[in-house]
Amino acid sequence: MKVAAVVLAAGYSSRMGFFKPLAPLNGVSALERILRLMRSAGVREILVVTGFCKESVASAAKRSGARAVYNPRFAEGMFTSVQAGVAALSHDADAFFLLPVDIPTVRVSTLLAMTEKASSSGVLHPTFRGVRGHPPLIGGSLAPRILQFPGEGGLRAFFDAWKAWNEDIAVADEGVLMDMDTPNDFERLSCRSRRMRVPSKLERDVLFTMAGAPLRVRRHCEATASVCLKLAVPLRRRGERIDLPLLHGAALFHDVCRHLADHVHAGEVFLRFHGFPLLAEIAACHRDLPPLPRIEAALLHLADKLVSDTEIVSLDARKEIMRIRYGVDPNAWLAIRERFAAARKTARKIERITKQSLEALLQI
Repeated sequence: MKVAAVVLAAGYSSRMGFFKPLAPLNGVSALERILRLMRSAGVREILVVTGFCKESVASAAKRSGARAVYNPRFAEGMFTSVQAGVAALSHDADAFFLLPVDIPTVRVSTLLAMTEKASSSGVLHPTFRGVRGHPPLIGGSLAPRILQFPGEGGLRAFFDAWKAWNEDIAVADEGVLMDMDTPNDFERLSCRSRRMRVPSKLERDVLFTMAGAPLRVRRHCEATASVCLKLAVPLRRRGERIDLPLLHGAALFHDVCRHLADHVHAGEVFLRFHGFPLLAEIAACHRDLPPLPRIEAALLHLADKLVSDTEIVSLDARKEIMRIRYGVDPNAWLAIRERFAAARKTARKIERITKQSLEALLQI
């Protein structure tokens, strides 16, 4: 299906105190961030509806390969901009995203998941914790109905008028609900834009729920994440460059699919699907360490060997537990010995750099 996008950037930004479309979020304007998002999701036809400061917005849109559409009625309300954008869409667009420029931190994984379920005759809404957000993905066959709609009550009234055509898709993306109407909102989104590689606290809860992870698995992951930080913080004090949020996030989800067959691969696929490729890369190393691993991967690999259920144990104690469980299988026992050898190598490096024993660092 051919999926297009209409980005609404015509308003005055009166409550904000500065012009939202061109406001920099972590060095990239809200408009440019959304246009990059759409291109990353494979959307090729992108229309930007302008109004206030139309020349500046149109210029920014064109620099990014989008087409600017001016709405002379923008002062009458947002629905007029919706209609202006819809009227300018190509006739062969099967469906289109509709996204206000003040909702700039939606994840590309959300758009990709929605595109897979696109319909030319319905409306698909992303939901986060049961609440509908943006952007809706609207079937192209509804375009004439949008153009004929009187506009009273705005887009929500339009969707309510066609309730039977609405469908929801749950996503682990808090950004679908986060807009910027006030300076406080802007600061919150600026902070989020710097941390998109790891899930927020609310997103973490949703991810565990979506994965169907048992509580005991979550508690094990939390214990492993705690061990990772106990190892990483002293290393950072000694000058080692470690991405603590990335390490902590990967540890929290390293066993998220522990209840499934081939849980390492299943967990990696799960995290990538939901928009966390770096977490997936690190988390996938918790059982077997690849050659020349990132330091975060090596720390997680070691921490995983130091936690039995939720209890911190020594490498020798954990290896003995594994020997009792798998020692009768020579192939499995060989793999276990290789994993623990790699873990001991990491442990010796930590002890050399910090000048403390592993037991002292972990207080065991």
